[in-house]
Amino acid sequence: MRQQLSVAWCLLPFVSCLLSVTASAQHLPTYEDFRQVDRMRRMTGQLQTAELLKLTQIDRALIERVAKQGTNDYQLIWGAAELIGDWQTKRALFESALAASGTNLEIALRYACEAAVNHDPATALPLLRAVEKDDTANIVPWFVELNLLLAQNKGMADLKSVPSWAIRYHDYAAGAARSRIHTLEAAGYSPYSARRLGFMPDTPVLAMARDCAERRIDKATVPLLLTVAHAMQDRPVYLVTELVGQSLERAAIQVGEEGQTNAAAIGTSAEVSLRAVELERRRDEIKGLLAAVGDKIVDVATESEMVEYFDNVLSLGEELAMRRLAEAVQGVHPSP
Repeated sequence: MRQQLSVAWCLLPFVSCLLSVTASAQHLPTYEDFRQVDRMRRMTGQLQTAELLKLTQIDRALIERVAKQGTNDYQLIWGAAELIGDWQTKRALFESALAASGTNLEIALRYACEAAVNHDPATALPLLRAVEKDDTANIVPWFVELNLLLAQNKGMADLKSVPSWAIRYHDYAAGAARSRIHTLEAAGYSPYSARRLGFMPDTPVLAMARDCAERRIDKATVPLLLTVAHAMQDRPVYLVTELVGQSLERAAIQVGEEGQTNAAAIGTSAEVSLRAVELERRRDEIKGLLAAVGDKIVDVATESEMVEYFDNVLSLGEELAMRRLAEAVQGVHPSP
């Protein structure tokens, strides 16, 4: 399943890969640099090349220097925390961003998620509990806390009762992307390059959801996992979130059926069958849209159109942004 998602995820050549943060680079990448490498990748059919890796290397020294100069700009510091790779530096930057923002809820959750994937429950749990208290409709902090408990060989019995109204998926991906873009632009990256490098759709929460879908699922967690899966598919910022949510839903349904979980959680056999058909149809639709836009639209889009596309992703969501890009470039609505 991971390979299938990776293929779908890489269909769009203009979406940033996970960043490799390295030492200082003398030349900041431009739109034309990316355009040339992307065209070569499409011609050769390669998803990843040494040239693209070089372009996506962030000037770490520059980012750290900018963060130190912007002590009163919490979004700039937050962006640096998102861009820097090693946990010790990232943690210090997140602490500074939290202090400068007056404990911003979005930063608190992003910080907690990073702490969780870096095996630091002492940092993650107090932040998650704070978010659970103030963002009660958001299922994400409960899901992250469950993953921390599972890593400690605990489970649902050790998780504080989840409110019935916690049915929204808010990993604050848009706010995090805006902060990264803000930091990169402050560091001298062009509007296009800052957006290209500032997009990180593959978040820590998605990694947790993938792992849940691929490992053995305790049937006691099925209702919570289904809530998470459904929330991930409800108008997410990034389409990859929806795809991962589909995989998590399939895995949870399968365990629910095998364990004879209450039908109220997974539905009747007929409902499950209909849902499986709908999930497959939607997955094909997403893949078709990604392929159509990646193959026919991006290569002829101008730099300003691509900048607008990235901004539309954050304000409207990736699917609608792609359709608007197609209309702007070709004057047509793309068919998957």
